[in-house]
Amino acid sequence: MSRTVTLFLLIAGCFNQVRSSDDGTGGATSPGGGGNAMSGGGGAGASAAGRPTGASSLDAIPYRDDLTKHPGCSTEGLTYPPGQIDGYHCAVKAYAFSAGQQEDNTRPIVLLVHGNSDAPASFERFPADSGADMLAEQLVSHGLRTYAVDLRIDRNDDPQGNNDTENAARNIDHGWAVPIVMHLVEASLKAFPARRLSLVGFSLGSTVIRDALRRLHFRGGLPWERLEDVVLLAGAHHGVSTYARLCGRNPTMRGQVACQLGARDGFSATEFMKALNGASSADEAPCADGKMAYGQEGHCGGRAVSYTTIVMKDIMDGSYQDEFVSEASSHLEGADNRKVDLTDFDSSGYFFNGLLKNHYGACRSAAALRILLERLMDGR
Repeated sequence: MSRTVTLFLLIAGCFNQVRSSDDGTGGATSPGGGGNAMSGGGGAGASAAGRPTGASSLDAIPYRDDLTKHPGCSTEGLTYPPGQIDGYHCAVKAYAFSAGQQEDNTRPIVLLVHGNSDAPASFERFPADSGADMLAEQLVSHGLRTYAVDLRIDRNDDPQGNNDTENAARNIDHGWAVPIVMHLVEASLKAFPARRLSLVGFSLGSTVIRDALRRLHFRGGLPWERLEDVVLLAGAHHGVSTYARLCGRNPTMRGQVACQLGARDGFSATEFMKALNGASSADEAPCADGKMAYGQEGHCGGRAVSYTTIVMKDIMDGSYQDEFVSEASSHLEGADNRKVDLTDFDSSGYFFNGLLKNHYGACRSAAALRILLERLMDGR
């Protein structure tokens, strides 16, 4: 998959510049709109009895929920054999166990969600033939069944002539990514009914996971007790550095995603973030206490979900070394918020010879990997 050096994950634009929904590529959808196996998830509808309501139940942006018409839900042109999960129709990479190794069926299945302008390779060794094992390889070596979604930035349908008013970087937004991840979570829960899931998101993947869980919850399709860990790496839960440069200036997904996330400095919640974080950040970690999800009791199955964030420390004078996020923007109420040092950058040269090595430090540094394995292997 080709990538372009122009920038990455959290760089895109405004949710008020929407596509028409008559061709299946956008348009606001009802949070409770019914769905089939290819509709981006969907259980009980919005009017189902007992359905929780509130600000977090409302979609603030359009989503490409009809996956039969979603250009990113495809296995065509992959450079690896597509993984197979019963009922799942988009692209996912499955990591094989080595000869003689057995899966540990007592542990959760791990789903990895990559960031913008990227692919499952962000969780893999680099170079592929000589690099140190990264998260995907290390999880499999410990017997954990592991899949990485592929959000297919190569199939981005925005105009790509430049990065000022178009999308040469092939950035995607939540409207593109969230329905695919919803579909993956739902299919995995159904395909492995006796297993729990752990979710790991890097960069844009962090807010994509949270929004996918939010939408599944309000569609009545998420058994929270089946979730073990939610681990979010360098996520922009309270803003991103590219907001001022791109929001309202670029009408493509490159500008839309920046508008969805808001500004890293002087963060003020966007409509998207109001739905995602809730009033006074009350909804940032649903079921973290085993009791409350989006202000409602009775949805956690009596079991707490463990949330962890990892981000590179801020520089002591108040400036930032991470290219996109900060300690404050990555922080989640109700989570174990962990930090790696300023020297804990990605030293592998991944992503254009380490262009964004500080941002990737939360995912690929030795320090971050230690925290990840500690969390995902804690045997809870």
